[in-house]
Amino acid sequence: MISQVPIPRPRLLALALVAAAPLALGGVSLAFVWVSVGVALVAAALVAVDMRATPRPSSLPVRRFAEPQLSLGAPNRIELRIADPFARALRVTVRDDVPAAFDVDRRRTEVDVPAHGEARVTYVARPRHRGTFRFGDVHLRVRGPFDLLERQGSVAASAEARVYPDLREIRRYEVTLRRGLAYDAGQRRARIAGGGGVFERLREHQPDDDPRSISWKATAKRGRPITVEHETERQQRVLVLLDAGRMMSSTLGGLTKLDHAVNTALMLAYVATAKGDEVGLLGFADDVRAYVVPRRGRAQFLRITEELRRIEVTTTEADPLRALEFLRARAARRSLVVLFTDLVSEEASRALVAAVTRLAGGNVVLCCLLSDPQLDAVAERTPASTEELYERVVAENVIDARARAIATLRQHGVHVIDVPAERLTVATIQRYLELKKRVI
Repeated sequence: MISQVPIPRPRLLALALVAAAPLALGGVSLAFVWVSVGVALVAAALVAVDMRATPRPSSLPVRRFAEPQLSLGAPNRIELRIADPFARALRVTVRDDVPAAFDVDRRRTEVDVPAHGEARVTYVARPRHRGTFRFGDVHLRVRGPFDLLERQGSVAASAEARVYPDLREIRRYEVTLRRGLAYDAGQRRARIAGGGGVFERLREHQPDDDPRSISWKATAKRGRPITVEHETERQQRVLVLLDAGRMMSSTLGGLTKLDHAVNTALMLAYVATAKGDEVGLLGFADDVRAYVVPRRGRAQFLRITEELRRIEVTTTEADPLRALEFLRARAARRSLVVLFTDLVSEEASRALVAAVTRLAGGNVVLCCLLSDPQLDAVAERTPASTEELYERVVAENVIDARARAIATLRQHGVHVIDVPAERLTVATIQRYLELKKRVI
């Protein structure tokens, strides 16, 4: 408990005005003065009773409930539970001390707490950054029974808050797997024809299906022939590369390009791990910022998740040649390399293009880029002023340079995805599943 400060309520201010009004007529008759004194004494007595009957905020147990892993940019539900150990219901105003990097839908809430009961206050927090933060104290104002004042105080409730990449898509993916369905985020599942042994989904039996693929248990349950669909299991090595340099610091939809890339990288790591692939991670800017040696299993996914939580965008120019030399010295095996980066200008992208094309000589490389719809809109807009004409010319130059860089990558056998932020995860997972069919 930090402080216990009584705050006057409007009703107490009204009583003070009632007590002061007769003083204006004190020159006419001394009786008005005595009336004023009497009203003041009554008000003071009521304040004393109200103060005594109002419990201290520290006497109210408060608990905060939140997911141990909060998702970046997503609505995370936070709940506060306030208990009332007294025989009288209480009117309480609650304000939680949230980290400055969180946007919340409401800062303050009034709630009635029943006698010997509990009240719940919920709000939604949207973290703007990944990392480790702390919730502070919970601030309470407890109103007196006469509504003349309220006691203000802070209940100690400091707690750690860890913000991870957006985990909602992973939870959705897990649900579809448990239901035996294909991942239906808008893409096709890549399958390899053959007698693979990895279960994918159940579907209605077609006339040209192998009768041996019929699931008799599902057929009996649904009353019509049901086929079990499998996909061939092929274990590969997947290396996720994240550019955390200056070009990834621009913002799209409230998140930096790096944040969008990290969200997609987490989903990719989850899907690849679930399929038995070795998954590794390399984050770089002017030097290597994070590296996770490729391995299989859930423990590996958790290691990658922690590293992704810590990666921060920088204002320095990325050095892709240095990062890829670091990778070549540690990953001799042929791999599927998924690089999240950006191409802004021909000059700034020259080193990146050179490094990626060298990497593609011994690996299958997928370069994932985030297009900017606002840039396209500026390039297509009819200028109404000299300033808008200049903006359009600059936007067209950037788009042309980007197109030339992408064409160069494709000429050297690099697979390229260039999509808006909202389609990055779906497009990346779809291309990964398609490339997985190839022998690496």
